[in-house]
Amino acid sequence: MTRTDRLLALVEELRAGAPRPCATGELAALLGVGERTIERDLEDLREAGVPIKADGAGWFLDTAGTLPPIVLSPVEAVALATAVGRDGASPFASSGRTALLKVIGAMAAADSPEDRRLAERIRALLLADGAQEVPAAAVVEEAVATRRVVRFAYAGRDGTRTEREVEPVAFVTGARDWHLIGWCRLRDAPRIFRIDRIREAALLEEIAPPRDYSRATPNVTDLLAAALRVD
Repeated sequence: MTRTDRLLALVEELRAGAPRPCATGELAALLGVGERTIERDLEDLREAGVPIKADGAGWFLDTAGTLPPIVLSPVEAVALATAVGRDGASPFASSGRTALLKVIGAMAAADSPEDRRLAERIRALLLADGAQEVPAAAVVEEAVATRRVVRFAYAGRDGTRTEREVEPVAFVTGARDWHLIGWCRLRDAPRIFRIDRIREAALLEEIAPPRDYSRATPNVTDLLAAALRVD
């Protein structure tokens, strides 16, 4: 069994037994290695971001909010790297890069020389010149995820800068740009904002109140349709 296979087997064993803890000796006997090797593997997995925890009874996997292991082909890994590296204006660009770095880390630690070489190629794609990440995008992403009101400066089509407080609703993407849909308190109406025109975004503590968007004019459906039209 290669080290990569052993690491995957460890995660799968902990996942299958969750939430019951597994003792180090139990895992070592199951995988045919020493306890120090198991402890080192588990610590490496934790450093890589796998939610493994320990208590007096042993090790266990915190399965809340995690996905099972996903095995990617080389072509799929390169496709992900290309998409993440070139879509810097996406509100999910920062999270996408973090996820891809985990994939790269797992591949770089693999026993296979081919996997290690591919990891370097993906790293190069990720760092290659392309669309620059929009600094406000990560803040706007969190605003939508947590439903917190977001305050930002917005540059209009003519360059006019206005200060906005927006109750976020959703993201939508057209053929070229990402947009935020929300209730604009300055206009007292639903509005759509291009992500790359948002500046100095900051989350407020306030949670966006519920609103009946079906009675708004234009309503959210109209705004979605407008965002998907490309001039």
